Amino acid sequence: MTLNDFAGWAGYGLALTGIATMGLFIVAAGGGFAGWAVIAGLVSLVCIATSASIFGGVTHHDHVVHHSTPHML
Repeated sequence: MTLNDFAGWAGYGLALTGIATMGLFIVAAGGGFAGWAVIAGLVSLVCIATSASIFGGVTHHDHVVHHSTPHML
């Protein structure tokens, strides 16, 4: 597995996990479960930030060494 494949799939998976936990955050906050809302919100934030940093870091590295950017297939 190349670095671009890893960045593409890991970024995609983490972004989907972040979106799913964002939904859990909204449901928990609306239901009055403040503790679970904080946990889900933090997990969502960490997943989306990690996804963006992995993809952005590999894209920047590929631009520096003149390789193609990360892609799914």
